[in-house]
Amino acid sequence: MSWRWKFAVLAILIFGFSTLIFMAHETTTQAPPIPESVISENGNVIFGGEDILAGQAVFQKYGLMDVGSVFGHGAYNGPDFSADYLHREVQICLKHAAIRKYGLVYESLDAAKQKDLNQEIILELKTNRYDPRSRKLQFTANQEAAYRELSNYYRNLFTSDTILPLPGTYIKKPKEIENLAKFFAWTAWACETNRPDKDYSYTNNWPNDELAGNKPNFQVLLWSALSLIMLIGGIGLTQFIMGAFPNIGWSAEKDRVLVDNVKSFVPSRSQSSIYPYLVVVILLFLFQTAFGVVSAHYVVESTGFFGIDIRQFLPYSITRSWHLQLSIFWIATAWLAGGMFIAPMLSRYEARGQHWLVKILFAAILIVAVGSIFGEWMGIRDMLGSVWFWFGHQGWEYLELGRFWQILLTIGMCLWAFIIFRSIKPLLTGSDPGGLPQMLLYGVLAIPIFFAFGLVYHPGTNFAVADFWRWWVVHLWVEGFFELYTTIIVAYFFHSLGMVSARSALSVIYLDIILYLGSGIIGTGHHYYWTAQPAINMALGSMFSALEVVPLTLLTVEAWKFRDLASVNGSVRNFSHYWAMMFLLAVGFWNFLGAGVFGFLINTPIVSYYEHATYLTSNHGHAALMGVYGMLAIAAVLFCARYLIEENQWNDKLLKTSFICLNAGLMLMLALNIFPAGIIQMAASYEHGFWYARSYDFVHSKLFQSFTWLRVIGDLVFVLGGVLPLVYLILRGCFHLRKAGTDNSETLSEKAAS
Repeated sequence: MSWRWKFAVLAILIFGFSTLIFMAHETTTQAPPIPESVISENGNVIFGGEDILAGQAVFQKYGLMDVGSVFGHGAYNGPDFSADYLHREVQICLKHAAIRKYGLVYESLDAAKQKDLNQEIILELKTNRYDPRSRKLQFTANQEAAYRELSNYYRNLFTSDTILPLPGTYIKKPKEIENLAKFFAWTAWACETNRPDKDYSYTNNWPNDELAGNKPNFQVLLWSALSLIMLIGGIGLTQFIMGAFPNIGWSAEKDRVLVDNVKSFVPSRSQSSIYPYLVVVILLFLFQTAFGVVSAHYVVESTGFFGIDIRQFLPYSITRSWHLQLSIFWIATAWLAGGMFIAPMLSRYEARGQHWLVKILFAAILIVAVGSIFGEWMGIRDMLGSVWFWFGHQGWEYLELGRFWQILLTIGMCLWAFIIFRSIKPLLTGSDPGGLPQMLLYGVLAIPIFFAFGLVYHPGTNFAVADFWRWWVVHLWVEGFFELYTTIIVAYFFHSLGMVSARSALSVIYLDIILYLGSGIIGTGHHYYWTAQPAINMALGSMFSALEVVPLTLLTVEAWKFRDLASVNGSVRNFSHYWAMMFLLAVGFWNFLGAGVFGFLINTPIVSYYEHATYLTSNHGHAALMGVYGMLAIAAVLFCARYLIEENQWNDKLLKTSFICLNAGLMLMLALNIFPAGIIQMAASYEHGFWYARSYDFVHSKLFQSFTWLRVIGDLVFVLGGVLPLVYLILRGCFHLRKAGTDNSETLSEKAAS
């Protein structure tokens, strides 16, 4: 490849990560301070900073981010505790202020007096009374009174078993609930109080709450408009480039010779060792969807499952934790397995003893999966004492597994990278540093490196700072470098089958880095708008997040080129990997709809201000995570399984049913439940305030519940017609596997010679 390509990639990476490091610095230095103590107007200590951090630890230990949310990040079957505390605080302040000033209850005042009193309270709450020299935060008499009342309110909330989908004995220690209320008080203070020398709060005036004086500021409108300009400009520039260089992307050479070697394939010992990975992937997929069904049912029946109270053993916090955690496990495991299977096919070489390393890694992944799942359950039941963070529920959405399991998984990924390196080592010798083998190695090494960023925070880290680094894993690891790695694997595999030339495969990889990482690295900032991070993060995040849509618009065109690439005798149906290719086509569709359309819908700051932490976020999450990464993982499973299962035991009819039902079921979930529920929830946030859109009364309103029940249709189609045929095919394949070559190195070298 030309040096210009390499320079462009290097410039993208340097600029992107330099900007992210700058954003990290701004987040760390401008995070809402945790005071040494919170004092009353007469100087008495109400509670200390260590109580706030202890409350944050309680929030994490019991997995409450998988019940409700803080700063809008978390689950949707409980309140957003920041918004809930804020709104109740204002109501209590108004009550006390009305009695003190007029000797009357607030509701009995005329409209003019209510408005004047409300403005006084807004001014009182917006005034920043934190002293950075003494590190003390002063509460007004109204704020102190509100804290006293709300401390009792949350004690009753967490010991009741009627509102939250948790048993009344979920948190048994009264002191932990007290500290939890102090943590909520601090998050509400960050939402309401202006930053020093600014006219907006630490959370950029989020959440929307007219009573608290929170509404979008000018910057929200400005960066929304500029992000649209970036989108239009980016699409125009990309179309110009694609027109000037029409051969960029997937393109089939006229004289290509497609190598469809499935029937004659003899797997090596390490490749045969991959099949247990496929079994685990498909079983984890089954369990993940089952817990998704249970979690969805909790929305309509917060006390159990069809009349059976299962909250003591399977509270919503654990079913949702497992639903999210297992999705990461099965998708990542599929991609890891795909890489280990394809690598020796590319190099025609297998290192001595490679199959033992593959088996050791399988055991490690199994230990992490089982250990973390049971650890999370034990953690939320307070069975692990002071080591809950290490072995229990770490408390962060998508990173629920304890720190010990997280470290073990990181080590496992390093072992995986070593396995891939051993397989492709012959290809690296004497080749271009920017060539196909090297790009594969770079993509592989990025996986453990960026997963390791989830290790930089601990229970005592400021919530805003910890959340910044969490998204490096959730966004950069999954949406950035894992997607880059899979693009490299697919490109290399297509080249090995004779579908595309090496140059065409490389051009796709370089273009992917430039377009996806060029927008996606800084685009991570679209998660940072309202999480108590400075406005500059919103500005940068919104601008580059808009550009993330640009490459996704190209995928609808590029995806259909797969059919031309895989055509045998004029038809793609004659290709042995037809259904794996169809799942890749589905990836293109869902990338455009789920990641592109639904992602852009919620990433514009002014829209995000009202929809943040509503079902529209879940709508994007389901369409992107399952539609893109899930379908891609299934394609990887089918590629590997097609080579490992005996030819006469392969069943295209089962895969046709699975393909149709997985895609149709996912679409039905979105169309019948998640998308319309998100629209009415966003409308409620705009009209009444975000606190109301996430309240128990709204979520259990007749209209919202009707949409939730409609989800059953999509769930049944997805699970019964989509997941179960896959499970049957892969489990049956265990009894009909091809025999591995007796001497792997010799077999592979002989294949290379032939």
